[in-house]
Amino acid sequence: MPPHVEMDVLPLPRPVRVVAFCDFDETYLAHAPTGRERLHREALEDYLPEAGERHGLLFGWVTGSSLASVLSKAAAHGLRTLPHFVACSLGTELLISDGGELRPDPGWLRLLPDAESLGRNAENVVRELSEAGVDLAPQPGRAPDSLVKSYYYRSRDPGTDARNLAAVRRAAARAALGAGVSRCNPSAGDPADSYDVDLLPLMCGKSQIVHHVCRTYAIDPADAFAFGDSGNDLEMLAAVGHGVLVGNCTEEARGRHPRVSDRSYADAVLSTLRTGLRAGR
Repeated sequence: MPPHVEMDVLPLPRPVRVVAFCDFDETYLAHAPTGRERLHREALEDYLPEAGERHGLLFGWVTGSSLASVLSKAAAHGLRTLPHFVACSLGTELLISDGGELRPDPGWLRLLPDAESLGRNAENVVRELSEAGVDLAPQPGRAPDSLVKSYYYRSRDPGTDARNLAAVRRAAARAALGAGVSRCNPSAGDPADSYDVDLLPLMCGKSQIVHHVCRTYAIDPADAFAFGDSGNDLEMLAAVGHGVLVGNCTEEARGRHPRVSDRSYADAVLSTLRTGLRAGR
């Protein structure tokens, strides 16, 4: 069960007519917000209940962070409400509004493997890569029973990085694991000159969350929205019809996705939703 929190959860719209998937760190939440950025976030918080009632908008956070980390940051920054759903730890956990509380989604739970076998497979991948001269350093903060195992790969030079990261993907595939690889974002607390490497079940990930939630509510992904700021959001953005990078996105992400807002953080999310929902998208 998720830890107890004092914040309200947005009531589910009835019926759900459109879904928006939003990365949390440095997309919805600026870690070091200016006063103006805080006001934009509060305006988005005020808009979401209205959008749920008027447009049937189901809104959720889809994040690489753990649930405990998300809730801690939400409390520290004074967020007033939690969204309709939270997909955390790179989509290995999905909680959805149920009677005003966030509860694990039973349909998603049925799809997941056990953490022990995933941990063994991830250890084998790391050992194989180390023997080949590709070193991965464990990231702090993941619970032992998490279904995502996160590491840092220290960048060397472009040619070496390309070969080593390709080796990571091949080793993960041999172990029947998914591998998420993206440049670290120092603004979110990651080290510079490094890559995030996440090993997780093949059926998990941000894009898989998109498809599962859309199936659950009979929504065409082509009609859905998604927002992100970094490389690990790109598959999610590509999985919907209206995928947008916020203006403060990383250079890596900017070079790989065609639609970038001219606004940043929550302001980009709010302006895109207002325009899109008014147009009946």
